[in-house]
Amino acid sequence: MEQIPTVLRIEDYKLEELLRCPERFAKMKSGRKRERGVNWRQMVQFAASHSVNDYYRLPEEARTQEAIEASVEHWWTNRNYKFHSDEHYLQMKQLVKAHLTAFLLDGSCPGMPIVFYEQMTTYVDELDLEISQIFHLISADNEGAADDYIVQKLAVDTDQDALDLLFHMTSVFCMNAFEKLPARIEVLSLQSGRRTVFVPDEASLERSYDYMYLIKSLLPEADVFKVNPGSSVQLVM
Repeated sequence: MEQIPTVLRIEDYKLEELLRCPERFAKMKSGRKRERGVNWRQMVQFAASHSVNDYYRLPEEARTQEAIEASVEHWWTNRNYKFHSDEHYLQMKQLVKAHLTAFLLDGSCPGMPIVFYEQMTTYVDELDLEISQIFHLISADNEGAADDYIVQKLAVDTDQDALDLLFHMTSVFCMNAFEKLPARIEVLSLQSGRRTVFVPDEASLERSYDYMYLIKSLLPEADVFKVNPGSSVQLVM
């Protein structure tokens, strides 16, 4: 019987949640259960993600503003009490409709991505951990080389901490999984309608590894970040 260390896995959505609510680190270190209730940001992201997924499954002639708005209406939560107010609830729905329509129909998003809304996992030897990330859109860079690609995320949270996490995590993931950095990483804000662009290179990749190493060192000793939770080692027969 052989003993091997438990594998540590960093998942993007869990880190995003913890960055928004640092007090959760203390709760998890103390062994208290993670709160299960979803917040309004997660509900907005859920509706937007499913609406984009619906859009790319339509034939090109059916990809209209009306279709996008209908999808948002279909997936939008009825739990208005999760929002700051009824006005905030309605305002966010209108913003998502308007900005999704603009992003999808004005050319900001690709006509047909290589990948849309797929969760991928890769092992990073330098960090001795797995990274699991939900990729919203990966598309070919038509202005670059044949193997150049672009990573895009349609996001609710676009503060600097969220952007830093996305840019660094995506750079490390892509270099390990695809052996090539993206030509650029873009964040499309569902709240403001703005696009933020990051162009990774060798120098920024080194900073990205340092960033992810720091994240690893700050993670709580909690099962939520372990592939084989329950103990520090896994028994292999």
